[in-house]
Amino acid sequence: MGRWGVDDREVMDLADESVGLLSRLLQADTTNPPGNETRAALVLQEYFVSEGLVPELVGDLPDRQNLIVRLPGTRPGPTLCLLGHTDVVPAEADEWTMPPFSGAVSEGWVWGRGATDMKCQVAAQAVAVARLARSGADFAGDVLYVATADEEVGDYCGARWLVQNRPDLMRCDYLLNEGGGWFSWADGVRVYPLTIGEKAFAQFRITTRGKGGHGSIPLHERNAVELLGRVICALADHDLPVIVSPFSAAYIDRLITDPGVRTRLEDPATARAAVRDLHRTDAELAHLIEPLLGITFSPTIARAGGTAVNVIPSHAQVDVDCRMLPEQTREDVIAEVQRALAAFEGRYDFEWIDVTDGNESPVPTVLSAAIDRVMDDLLPDAAVVPLHLCGFTDSRWFREYFPEVVAYGFCPFAAEDTETMGGREHAKDERIHVDDVPLQAIFFERLVHELLT
Repeated sequence: MGRWGVDDREVMDLADESVGLLSRLLQADTTNPPGNETRAALVLQEYFVSEGLVPELVGDLPDRQNLIVRLPGTRPGPTLCLLGHTDVVPAEADEWTMPPFSGAVSEGWVWGRGATDMKCQVAAQAVAVARLARSGADFAGDVLYVATADEEVGDYCGARWLVQNRPDLMRCDYLLNEGGGWFSWADGVRVYPLTIGEKAFAQFRITTRGKGGHGSIPLHERNAVELLGRVICALADHDLPVIVSPFSAAYIDRLITDPGVRTRLEDPATARAAVRDLHRTDAELAHLIEPLLGITFSPTIARAGGTAVNVIPSHAQVDVDCRMLPEQTREDVIAEVQRALAAFEGRYDFEWIDVTDGNESPVPTVLSAAIDRVMDDLLPDAAVVPLHLCGFTDSRWFREYFPEVVAYGFCPFAAEDTETMGGREHAKDERIHVDDVPLQAIFFERLVHELLT
Protein backbone atom coordinates (compact mmCIF):
# COMPACT_ATOMS: atom_id res chain seq x y z
CA MET A 1 0.00 0.00 0.00
CA GLY A 2 1.07 3.57 -0.62
CA ARG A 3 0.39 6.76 1.27
CA TRP A 4 -2.80 7.13 3.34
CA GLY A 5 -3.57 3.42 3.00
CA VAL A 6 -4.14 3.77 -0.76
CA ASP A 7 -2.52 1.71 -3.51
CA ASP A 8 0.40 3.52 -5.20
CA ARG A 9 -1.26 3.39 -8.63
CA GLU A 10 -4.46 4.83 -7.19
CA VAL A 11 -2.53 7.61 -5.44
CA MET A 12 -0.97 8.58 -8.77
CA ASP A 13 -4.34 8.57 -10.53
CA LEU A 14 -5.92 10.54 -7.70
CA ALA A 15 -3.11 13.11 -7.80
CA ASP A 16 -3.48 13.51 -11.57
CA GLU A 17 -7.24 13.99 -11.27
CA SER A 18 -7.29 16.37 -8.30
CA VAL A 19 -4.29 18.47 -9.36
CA GLY A 20 -5.58 18.61 -12.94
CA LEU A 21 -8.98 19.90 -11.80
CA LEU A 22 -7.36 22.43 -9.48
CA SER A 23 -5.14 23.67 -12.29
CA ARG A 24 -8.16 24.25 -14.55
CA LEU A 25 -9.96 26.11 -11.76
CA LEU A 26 -6.93 28.34 -11.20
CA GLN A 27 -6.86 29.20 -14.90
CA ALA A 28 -10.39 30.59 -14.56
CA ASP A 29 -9.83 34.22 -13.51
CA THR A 30 -12.53 34.79 -10.88
CA THR A 31 -11.06 37.91 -9.32
CA ASN A 32 -13.60 39.61 -7.05
CA PRO A 33 -14.45 42.30 -7.87
CA PRO A 34 -15.90 41.86 -10.48
CA GLY A 35 -16.17 38.10 -9.87
CA ASN A 36 -17.00 36.19 -13.06
CA GLU A 37 -17.32 33.03 -10.95
CA THR A 38 -19.37 31.38 -13.69
CA ARG A 39 -16.02 30.65 -15.35
CA ALA A 40 -15.13 28.29 -12.50
CA ALA A 41 -18.68 26.96 -12.26
CA LEU A 42 -18.48 25.87 -15.91
CA VAL A 43 -15.21 24.02 -15.24
CA LEU A 44 -16.91 22.15 -12.41
CA GLN A 45 -20.04 21.57 -14.47
CA GLU A 46 -18.01 19.91 -17.23
CA TYR A 47 -16.20 17.74 -14.67
CA PHE A 48 -19.38 16.54 -12.92
CA VAL A 49 -21.24 15.89 -16.18
CA SER A 50 -18.33 13.69 -17.32
CA GLU A 51 -18.90 11.68 -14.12
CA GLY A 52 -22.59 11.18 -14.85
CA LEU A 53 -23.73 13.66 -12.21
CA VAL A 54 -26.26 16.45 -12.74
CA PRO A 55 -24.93 19.81 -11.52
CA GLU A 56 -27.18 22.87 -11.27
CA LEU A 57 -26.13 26.47 -11.85
CA VAL A 58 -28.02 28.85 -9.56
CA GLY A 59 -27.60 32.56 -9.04
CA ASP A 60 -28.86 36.09 -9.43
CA LEU A 61 -26.53 37.18 -12.26
CA PRO A 62 -25.43 35.16 -15.30
CA ASP A 63 -21.72 35.77 -14.76
CA ARG A 64 -21.88 35.05 -11.00
CA GLN A 65 -23.39 31.59 -10.77
CA ASN A 66 -23.11 29.08 -7.93
CA LEU A 67 -22.79 25.36 -8.71
CA ILE A 68 -24.71 22.74 -6.74
CA VAL A 69 -24.55 18.94 -6.92
CA ARG A 70 -26.54 16.59 -4.69
CA LEU A 71 -25.37 12.97 -4.37
CA PRO A 72 -28.01 10.82 -2.64
CA GLY A 73 -26.87 7.84 -0.63
CA THR A 74 -28.40 4.39 -0.75
CA ARG A 75 -30.58 4.87 2.35
CA PRO A 76 -32.10 7.70 4.42
CA GLY A 77 -29.91 9.84 6.64
CA PRO A 78 -28.64 13.38 7.30
CA THR A 79 -27.22 15.81 4.74
CA LEU A 80 -23.55 16.80 4.75
CA CYS A 81 -22.75 19.97 2.79
CA LEU A 82 -19.25 20.35 1.35
CA LEU A 83 -19.00 24.12 0.84
CA GLY A 84 -16.41 26.20 -0.96
CA HIS A 85 -16.13 29.51 -2.81
CA THR A 86 -14.71 30.05 -6.28
CA ASP A 87 -13.95 33.78 -6.21
CA VAL A 88 -10.45 35.05 -5.40
CA VAL A 89 -8.87 38.34 -4.34
CA PRO A 90 -6.93 40.47 -6.86
CA ALA A 91 -3.34 39.59 -7.76
CA GLU A 92 -0.56 41.93 -8.92
CA ALA A 93 0.90 39.83 -11.73
CA ASP A 94 4.24 41.67 -11.90
CA GLU A 95 4.99 40.61 -8.30
CA TRP A 96 4.54 36.88 -8.97
CA THR A 97 7.17 34.29 -9.90
CA MET A 98 4.56 32.46 -12.01
CA PRO A 99 1.54 34.13 -13.64
CA PRO A 100 -1.26 34.18 -11.04
CA PHE A 101 -3.83 32.58 -13.38
CA SER A 102 -1.55 30.06 -15.04
CA GLY A 103 -2.52 27.08 -12.89
CA ALA A 104 1.04 25.95 -13.54
CA VAL A 105 2.31 22.71 -12.01
CA SER A 106 6.03 23.22 -11.49
CA GLU A 107 8.68 21.75 -9.17
CA GLY A 108 6.09 20.15 -6.89
CA TRP A 109 3.74 23.13 -6.63
CA VAL A 110 0.43 24.16 -8.13
CA TRP A 111 0.60 27.92 -8.69
CA GLY A 112 -2.19 30.45 -8.86
CA ARG A 113 -4.39 32.92 -7.08
CA GLY A 114 -6.80 30.84 -5.04
CA ALA A 115 -4.50 27.80 -4.74
CA THR A 116 -4.95 27.77 -0.96
CA ASP A 117 -7.91 30.16 -0.62
CA MET A 118 -9.70 28.08 -1.56
CA LYS A 119 -9.80 26.38 -4.94
CA CYS A 120 -7.74 23.48 -3.59
CA GLN A 121 -10.64 22.55 -1.31
CA VAL A 122 -13.20 23.19 -4.07
CA ALA A 123 -11.30 20.75 -6.32
CA ALA A 124 -10.66 18.16 -3.59
CA GLN A 125 -14.31 18.10 -2.52
CA ALA A 126 -15.42 17.74 -6.15
CA VAL A 127 -13.08 14.77 -6.68
CA ALA A 128 -14.31 13.21 -3.43
CA VAL A 129 -17.93 13.48 -4.61
CA ALA A 130 -17.03 11.95 -7.98
CA ARG A 131 -15.21 9.03 -6.32
CA LEU A 132 -18.17 8.44 -4.00
CA ALA A 133 -20.49 8.32 -7.01
CA ARG A 134 -18.21 5.88 -8.84
CA SER A 135 -18.14 3.55 -5.85
CA GLY A 136 -21.92 3.41 -5.59
CA ALA A 137 -22.64 6.13 -2.98
CA ASP A 138 -22.99 3.48 -0.26
CA PHE A 139 -23.82 5.79 2.64
CA ALA A 140 -26.87 7.06 4.50
CA GLY A 141 -28.23 10.49 3.62
CA ASP A 142 -27.06 13.01 1.03
CA VAL A 143 -23.83 14.75 0.15
CA LEU A 144 -24.49 18.32 -0.98
CA TYR A 145 -21.64 19.92 -2.94
CA VAL A 146 -21.83 23.73 -3.17
CA ALA A 147 -19.31 25.99 -4.92
CA THR A 148 -20.34 29.60 -4.32
CA ALA A 149 -19.62 32.99 -5.79
CA ASP A 150 -18.79 36.17 -3.90
CA GLU A 151 -17.27 35.13 -0.59
CA GLU A 152 -14.37 37.59 -0.63
CA VAL A 153 -16.69 40.63 -0.85
CA GLY A 154 -19.94 38.97 0.18
CA ASP A 155 -22.43 41.61 -0.94
CA TYR A 156 -24.61 39.34 -3.08
CA CYS A 157 -24.76 36.34 -5.42
CA GLY A 158 -23.09 33.81 -3.15
CA ALA A 159 -23.84 31.89 0.04
CA ARG A 160 -25.89 34.67 1.62
CA TRP A 161 -28.05 34.94 -1.51
CA LEU A 162 -28.50 31.15 -1.60
CA VAL A 163 -29.61 30.76 2.02
CA GLN A 164 -31.97 33.72 1.64
CA ASN A 165 -33.45 32.81 -1.74
CA ARG A 166 -32.98 29.04 -2.08
CA PRO A 167 -33.10 27.58 1.42
CA ASP A 168 -34.72 24.52 -0.13
CA LEU A 169 -31.39 23.75 -1.82
CA MET A 170 -29.11 24.77 1.03
CA ARG A 171 -30.65 23.24 4.14
CA CYS A 172 -28.30 20.68 5.67
CA ASP A 173 -27.47 18.99 8.97
CA TYR A 174 -23.68 19.20 8.78
CA LEU A 175 -21.40 21.53 6.87
CA LEU A 176 -17.67 21.56 6.19
CA ASN A 177 -16.08 24.71 4.79
CA GLU A 178 -12.77 26.56 4.75
CA GLY A 179 -11.09 27.96 7.84
CA GLY A 180 -9.05 25.22 9.51
CA GLY A 181 -6.67 22.42 8.66
CA TRP A 182 -3.28 24.13 8.59
CA PHE A 183 -0.93 22.86 11.25
CA SER A 184 2.06 23.65 13.44
CA TRP A 185 4.54 21.17 14.87
CA ALA A 186 4.66 20.81 18.67
CA ASP A 187 6.66 18.02 20.31
CA GLY A 188 6.51 15.91 17.17
CA VAL A 189 2.73 16.32 16.86
CA ARG A 190 0.92 18.16 14.07
CA VAL A 191 -1.55 20.49 15.83
CA TYR A 192 -4.51 21.21 13.55
CA PRO A 193 -7.18 23.83 14.38
CA LEU A 194 -10.77 22.83 13.72
CA THR A 195 -12.75 26.02 13.20
CA ILE A 196 -15.96 25.80 15.20
CA GLY A 197 -16.85 29.50 15.08
CA GLU A 198 -15.71 32.94 14.04
CA LYS A 199 -14.85 36.18 15.74
CA ALA A 200 -17.16 39.08 14.98
CA PHE A 201 -15.85 42.15 13.25
CA ALA A 202 -16.52 45.60 14.63
CA GLN A 203 -14.89 47.92 12.14
CA PHE A 204 -14.82 51.59 13.07
CA ARG A 205 -13.50 54.99 11.95
CA ILE A 206 -11.79 57.65 14.03
CA THR A 207 -11.84 61.21 12.70
CA THR A 208 -9.53 63.82 14.17
CA ARG A 209 -10.31 67.50 13.71
CA GLY A 210 -8.00 70.47 13.84
CA LYS A 211 -7.37 73.86 12.28
CA GLY A 212 -6.55 73.99 8.60
CA GLY A 213 -3.84 76.31 7.41
CA HIS A 214 -0.71 76.90 5.36
CA GLY A 215 1.88 74.15 5.51
CA SER A 216 4.66 76.67 6.12
CA ILE A 217 3.26 77.43 9.58
CA PRO A 218 3.29 74.34 11.84
CA LEU A 219 0.15 74.02 13.90
CA HIS A 220 1.30 70.98 15.90
CA GLU A 221 -1.46 70.39 18.46
CA ARG A 222 -4.04 71.80 16.06
CA ASN A 223 -2.80 69.72 13.10
CA ALA A 224 -5.36 66.95 12.51
CA VAL A 225 -2.78 64.76 10.74
CA GLU A 226 -0.32 64.93 13.63
CA LEU A 227 -3.15 64.15 16.04
CA LEU A 228 -4.18 61.20 13.90
CA GLY A 229 -0.65 59.81 14.12
CA ARG A 230 -0.78 59.95 17.91
CA VAL A 231 -4.24 58.34 17.90
CA ILE A 232 -2.99 55.45 15.78
CA CYS A 233 -0.03 54.93 18.11
CA ALA A 234 -2.34 55.04 21.14
CA LEU A 235 -4.56 52.33 19.65
CA ALA A 236 -1.51 50.20 18.84
CA ASP A 237 0.00 50.62 22.32
CA HIS A 238 -3.21 49.97 24.24
CA ASP A 239 -3.23 46.72 26.23
CA LEU A 240 -6.63 45.28 25.49
CA PRO A 241 -8.21 43.04 28.14
CA VAL A 242 -7.63 39.32 27.69
CA ILE A 243 -10.16 36.49 27.57
CA VAL A 244 -8.72 32.98 27.48
CA SER A 245 -11.55 30.70 26.44
CA PRO A 246 -11.35 26.96 27.12
CA PHE A 247 -10.76 26.44 23.39
CA SER A 248 -7.87 28.93 23.33
CA ALA A 249 -6.36 27.38 26.45
CA ALA A 250 -6.50 23.90 24.90
CA TYR A 251 -4.83 25.21 21.73
CA ILE A 252 -2.10 26.93 23.75
CA ASP A 253 -1.57 23.73 25.75
CA ARG A 254 -1.00 21.81 22.53
CA LEU A 255 1.11 24.41 20.79
CA ILE A 256 3.41 25.74 23.54
CA THR A 257 5.86 23.24 24.99
CA ASP A 258 7.41 25.53 27.63
CA PRO A 259 5.21 25.25 30.78
CA GLY A 260 6.21 28.70 32.00
CA VAL A 261 5.24 30.35 28.72
CA ARG A 262 1.98 28.39 28.70
CA THR A 263 1.11 29.62 32.19
CA ARG A 264 1.79 33.24 31.27
CA LEU A 265 -0.24 33.03 28.05
CA GLU A 266 -3.23 31.50 29.81
CA ASP A 267 -3.27 34.07 32.64
CA PRO A 268 -5.18 37.20 31.55
CA ALA A 269 -2.95 39.32 33.76
CA THR A 270 0.25 38.29 31.98
CA ALA A 271 -0.92 37.20 28.52
CA ARG A 272 -0.22 40.48 26.69
CA ALA A 273 3.35 40.70 27.96
CA ALA A 274 3.84 37.02 27.16
CA VAL A 275 2.67 37.56 23.57
CA ARG A 276 5.11 40.47 23.17
CA ASP A 277 7.93 38.22 24.36
CA LEU A 278 6.77 35.45 22.03
CA HIS A 279 6.86 37.83 19.06
CA ARG A 280 10.60 38.19 19.69
CA THR A 281 11.32 34.47 20.07
CA ASP A 282 8.78 32.81 17.74
CA ALA A 283 6.78 35.27 15.66
CA GLU A 284 4.77 32.51 13.93
CA LEU A 285 3.43 31.16 17.23
CA ALA A 286 2.69 34.70 18.41
CA HIS A 287 0.66 35.39 15.27
CA LEU A 288 -1.37 32.22 15.86
CA ILE A 289 -2.09 32.93 19.53
CA GLU A 290 -2.51 36.72 19.84
CA PRO A 291 -5.84 37.00 17.93
CA LEU A 292 -7.40 34.34 20.19
CA LEU A 293 -7.14 36.47 23.32
CA GLY A 294 -10.01 38.90 22.70
CA ILE A 295 -10.53 42.22 20.96
CA THR A 296 -7.93 43.26 18.38
CA PHE A 297 -7.31 46.68 16.77
CA SER A 298 -5.66 46.84 13.32
CA PRO A 299 -5.50 50.32 11.73
CA THR A 300 -5.69 49.69 7.99
CA ILE A 301 -6.55 52.88 6.08
CA ALA A 302 -5.45 56.43 6.93
CA ARG A 303 -6.53 59.48 4.99
CA ALA A 304 -6.57 63.27 5.35
CA GLY A 305 -8.65 65.98 3.76
CA GLY A 306 -5.74 67.82 2.19
CA THR A 307 -5.25 68.02 -1.58
CA ALA A 308 -1.89 69.82 -1.70
CA VAL A 309 1.35 69.31 0.21
CA ASN A 310 1.39 72.94 1.37
CA VAL A 311 -2.09 72.76 2.89
CA ILE A 312 -2.69 71.50 6.42
CA PRO A 313 -6.09 69.73 6.33
CA SER A 314 -8.71 70.40 8.96
CA HIS A 315 -9.51 66.70 9.49
CA ALA A 316 -8.00 63.25 9.12
CA GLN A 317 -9.34 59.71 9.48
CA VAL A 318 -8.22 56.17 10.21
CA ASP A 319 -10.26 53.03 9.57
CA VAL A 320 -9.67 50.22 12.06
CA ASP A 321 -10.37 46.54 11.48
CA CYS A 322 -11.47 45.37 14.92
CA ARG A 323 -12.35 41.74 15.75
CA MET A 324 -13.95 40.40 18.93
CA LEU A 325 -14.80 37.01 20.38
CA PRO A 326 -18.40 35.75 20.26
CA GLU A 327 -18.87 36.58 23.95
CA GLN A 328 -17.82 40.23 23.45
CA THR A 329 -20.02 43.14 22.35
CA ARG A 330 -19.77 46.45 20.52
CA GLU A 331 -20.10 48.16 23.91
CA ASP A 332 -16.88 46.42 24.96
CA VAL A 333 -15.17 47.81 21.86
CA ILE A 334 -16.36 51.37 22.50
CA ALA A 335 -15.16 51.17 26.10
CA GLU A 336 -11.67 50.09 24.98
CA VAL A 337 -11.46 52.82 22.34
CA GLN A 338 -12.33 55.39 24.99
CA ARG A 339 -9.68 54.00 27.34
CA ALA A 340 -7.03 53.94 24.61
CA LEU A 341 -7.82 57.51 23.52
CA ALA A 342 -8.54 59.06 26.92
CA ALA A 343 -5.80 61.63 26.38
CA PHE A 344 -7.58 62.87 23.26
CA GLU A 345 -11.10 63.11 24.66
CA GLY A 346 -13.18 65.66 22.80
CA ARG A 347 -10.72 65.83 19.90
CA TYR A 348 -11.93 62.89 17.83
CA ASP A 349 -15.18 61.44 16.49
CA PHE A 350 -16.03 57.74 16.52
CA GLU A 351 -18.31 55.98 14.02
CA TRP A 352 -19.04 52.38 13.11
CA ILE A 353 -18.22 51.13 9.64
CA ASP A 354 -19.63 47.62 9.99
CA VAL A 355 -20.47 45.35 12.91
CA THR A 356 -21.42 41.67 12.93
CA ASP A 357 -22.06 39.13 15.64
CA GLY A 358 -19.73 36.26 16.42
CA ASN A 359 -20.95 32.79 15.62
CA GLU A 360 -20.11 29.23 16.56
CA SER A 361 -21.29 25.63 16.39
CA PRO A 362 -21.26 23.17 19.29
CA VAL A 363 -18.41 20.77 19.94
CA PRO A 364 -17.97 17.84 20.40
CA THR A 365 -20.45 16.45 17.88
CA VAL A 366 -20.62 13.39 15.66
CA LEU A 367 -19.01 15.51 12.91
CA SER A 368 -16.03 16.53 15.04
CA ALA A 369 -15.65 12.92 16.19
CA ALA A 370 -15.67 11.72 12.57
CA ILE A 371 -13.01 14.29 11.65
CA ASP A 372 -10.86 13.08 14.56
CA ARG A 373 -11.13 9.46 13.44
CA VAL A 374 -10.31 10.18 9.80
CA MET A 375 -7.33 12.34 10.73
CA ASP A 376 -6.08 9.69 13.12
CA ASP A 377 -6.24 7.18 10.29
CA LEU A 378 -4.60 9.42 7.67
CA LEU A 379 -2.05 11.19 9.88
CA PRO A 380 -1.51 9.37 13.19
CA ASP A 381 0.75 12.17 14.43
CA ALA A 382 -2.10 14.70 14.22
CA ALA A 383 -4.05 16.40 17.02
CA VAL A 384 -7.21 18.30 16.06
CA VAL A 385 -8.10 21.17 18.41
CA PRO A 386 -11.35 23.22 18.27
CA LEU A 387 -10.77 26.94 17.79
CA HIS A 388 -12.40 30.21 16.73
CA LEU A 389 -11.34 31.70 13.42
CA CYS A 390 -10.10 35.28 13.42
CA GLY A 391 -11.60 36.03 10.01
CA PHE A 392 -15.02 35.26 8.58
CA THR A 393 -16.31 32.70 6.08
CA ASP A 394 -19.59 31.77 4.45
CA SER A 395 -20.25 29.42 7.37
CA ARG A 396 -21.71 32.40 9.23
CA TRP A 397 -24.64 32.60 6.78
CA PHE A 398 -25.52 28.95 7.31
CA ARG A 399 -25.32 29.31 11.11
CA GLU A 400 -27.55 32.39 10.93
CA TYR A 401 -30.24 30.96 8.65
CA PHE A 402 -30.09 27.33 9.82
CA PRO A 403 -29.35 27.55 13.57
CA GLU A 404 -29.49 23.77 13.92
CA VAL A 405 -26.62 23.15 11.46
CA VAL A 406 -23.24 21.98 12.75
CA ALA A 407 -20.75 23.95 10.63
CA TYR A 408 -16.98 23.60 10.86
CA GLY A 409 -13.98 24.77 8.87
CA PHE A 410 -11.38 22.14 8.03
CA CYS A 411 -9.23 21.07 5.06
CA PRO A 412 -6.01 19.28 6.02
CA PHE A 413 -2.51 20.12 4.82
CA ALA A 414 0.40 17.76 5.48
CA ALA A 415 3.25 18.72 3.13
CA GLU A 416 3.48 22.22 4.60
CA ASP A 417 3.07 23.69 8.04
CA THR A 418 2.00 27.26 8.76
CA GLU A 419 5.59 28.50 8.96
CA THR A 420 6.57 27.30 5.48
CA MET A 421 3.24 28.42 4.03
CA GLY A 422 3.94 31.86 5.45
CA GLY A 423 0.46 33.32 5.14
CA ARG A 424 0.34 32.76 1.38
CA GLU A 425 -3.41 33.38 1.12
CA HIS A 426 -4.12 36.80 -0.43
CA ALA A 427 -0.35 37.25 -0.98
CA LYS A 428 1.95 36.96 -3.97
CA ASP A 429 3.09 33.53 -5.20
CA GLU A 430 0.09 31.72 -3.73
CA ARG A 431 0.60 28.00 -4.32
CA ILE A 432 0.00 24.58 -2.81
CA HIS A 433 2.18 21.48 -2.66
CA VAL A 434 1.00 18.84 -5.13
CA ASP A 435 0.91 16.19 -2.38
CA ASP A 436 -1.68 18.07 -0.37
CA VAL A 437 -4.38 18.13 -3.05
CA PRO A 438 -4.94 14.33 -3.28
CA LEU A 439 -4.67 14.09 0.51
CA GLN A 440 -7.55 16.54 0.81
CA ALA A 441 -9.65 14.56 -1.67
CA ILE A 442 -9.04 11.34 0.29
CA PHE A 443 -9.94 13.14 3.54
CA PHE A 444 -13.33 14.34 2.28
CA GLU A 445 -14.18 10.98 0.73
CA ARG A 446 -13.38 9.10 3.93
CA LEU A 447 -15.17 11.67 6.07
CA VAL A 448 -18.40 11.01 4.18
CA HIS A 449 -18.10 7.30 4.86
CA GLU A 450 -17.14 7.88 8.50
CA LEU A 451 -19.99 10.32 9.17
CA LEU A 452 -22.79 8.85 7.04
CA THR A 453 -22.17 5.10 7.14
